[in-house]
Amino acid sequence: MTVQVSVAVSRRAECGEGPIWNPRTNAVHWVDIVGKQMLVTDVATGATDVVDYAEMVGAAAPRADGGMVAAVASGFVGFDADGRVDRRVDILPEGIRMNDAKTDPAGRYWAGSCELGFAPGRGGLWRLDEDWQPRLVLTDLTLPNGLGWSPDGSVFYLVETQGRRILRFGFDPQSSTIISAASVLVDSADLPEGLPDGLAVDARGHLWLASYGGSAVHEFSPEGMLVRTVPVPTRQTTSCNFVGPGLDELWVTSAAAQLDPAVDPDAGSVFRVEGLGVVGLATPAFRG
Repeated sequence: MTVQVSVAVSRRAECGEGPIWNPRTNAVHWVDIVGKQMLVTDVATGATDVVDYAEMVGAAAPRADGGMVAAVASGFVGFDADGRVDRRVDILPEGIRMNDAKTDPAGRYWAGSCELGFAPGRGGLWRLDEDWQPRLVLTDLTLPNGLGWSPDGSVFYLVETQGRRILRFGFDPQSSTIISAASVLVDSADLPEGLPDGLAVDARGHLWLASYGGSAVHEFSPEGMLVRTVPVPTRQTTSCNFVGPGLDELWVTSAAAQLDPAVDPDAGSVFRVEGLGVVGLATPAFRG
């Protein structure tokens, strides 16, 4: 099977991030962090709806009863099915913002926070429960980024971008609890060019990692071995996830910030990777 990479959504997003498949609407949720936008792309038509917001938006995901939850500069915000804000959880001080986020196997929402200049130790990892109560789970992080879980939910993965490593934790999927100290699954020396950014886990438990500045996504085994690299025709690939009715297309977001359109004309677009021969894991809707 031949791997094919094409542009799924042509857009000059400053920092496109966080694609999430929504099977109820046949659409992909993603964001432009710097552009302060939440975007929803219909996979059948390619049409993209845009919701502007007053703050930076690190990530967004569908809610079980309709609408969206988003990790934003001040904390978390909820939108009902009509697009109206019906929840706000303001927990972050000025100078700190939410970054990447994802729903865990039990439908709880996890998000990493960071200082705007990525100051060491100023970041944290948060969990938003179905009652909209936030809990600070980990501290002393710098730029927590891609999140993912093993197929059985017993392992939680977290990217620390500035440290160039992927961390591995034991996880209880019923209680949504980290149950072990971090171990390093992939260290800086084992990473190809670029900064590790967003990630996805496929049905075999393999990790797919977007490389910011590396023009690629990389596949790693559950043991942390590099399996293959898929080049993507833009410099700043930011995140990835499996989408579509069969969860067999890998959509890869990218960032156009500080890139010359004449040199990198598709920067900021979302790319479709087909023919990988694998399928992804469904991402549950947030149950709050």
